[in-house]
Amino acid sequence: MSSITKAVTALVGTTYKLSLNRNYVSKWTAIDAIRELIQNALDSDSPFKYEFIHDGNGSYTLILNSEHTVLQPRTLLLGVTSKQDNYDAIGSFGEGFKIALLVLTRNGYDVKMHNGDVIWAPEFRHDARFGEEILCIVESPILQREYAGLTFKIPGLDEQSMDEIRASCLLMQSTVGEIYSTQWGDILVDRPGNLYVGNLFVCTTGFKYGYNIHPKYITLERDRKTVSSWSLGEVTSKMWYTRPADVVAQMIQDELPDVEYARYNAPELVKEACYQEFRKNNPGALIASSVYEMQEAIKKGMTKTVYVGGGMYDAVSSSRSYRAEAPSLKKVFDPPHTILTDWFREHRSEMRTPAIVSFKELLTKAKDWKL
Repeated sequence: MSSITKAVTALVGTTYKLSLNRNYVSKWTAIDAIRELIQNALDSDSPFKYEFIHDGNGSYTLILNSEHTVLQPRTLLLGVTSKQDNYDAIGSFGEGFKIALLVLTRNGYDVKMHNGDVIWAPEFRHDARFGEEILCIVESPILQREYAGLTFKIPGLDEQSMDEIRASCLLMQSTVGEIYSTQWGDILVDRPGNLYVGNLFVCTTGFKYGYNIHPKYITLERDRKTVSSWSLGEVTSKMWYTRPADVVAQMIQDELPDVEYARYNAPELVKEACYQEFRKNNPGALIASSVYEMQEAIKKGMTKTVYVGGGMYDAVSSSRSYRAEAPSLKKVFDPPHTILTDWFREHRSEMRTPAIVSFKELLTKAKDWKL
């Protein structure tokens, strides 16, 4: 390349053509796109920095800065990401940020990327070979650097958009309420049903409490707005195991979905607390997992049998204390005919014939006896 060509290129800049049609992801909104850029900023190795600048006339510019990040041109290729092995991240500077630029540009936002020593500006250009408008990134030098690293500038936002943007990210909110922190993330006591992953809002659930889960402990679906109910329930149950066992036992008894999966992996302390709660309310009773099981037990003479559904049954029945006393409870509540039959089998060899005959008659009558 001649010195003249180099000079012209430096002045005019380079254009990168992306194989993204203007109408790609047509259902994405501008807020969806900004949410994607926020996610990338949260995932980066840089401190999360943002700023809302009032432009006048009710208009704002959002600044998202990742001061330790500079993207290479290769990241404009589909399939290339800046962080391929970061398991603490929801995503990274991969396909998402390119789609976000497309959507924002399509919606008329004059978004710019300050990327190291250059500015990347997205625009649509007609491509004669494809006969379509495609997304292009026009690179030009920064004459006066305002920010270090990588910065997105998104102007033209109104008040409603600003509210939606703040709602999408916990770190943009001035108050969150009471929080219980665990290794899996935070329990948000005052955010019922709200699910965040890595500080980014995902969806509303039917849970009593809100949660902000570390990305490495849960996998989002492709749209990043849904999550496996099994995975979520498993994680939230583990989060609650760090709280006082009697609190968790009450939640299990109340059948809250937040601890629904406690039936599969509850620690012994929680099981014991569930047992104590059951025994306090039902002294000397057996526990049944269904109405049918309870009715069958009562028919057999075990009249002090209580039906307890859901995770409470699993926790109580598998607790050490209940398992230790269950054989004696069943013995006490066995129907009279069963108790007498067991005794007869054990002592028949010591009985004379008249006593055996009399006892058999007693066993026949005992079939109708109940405790």
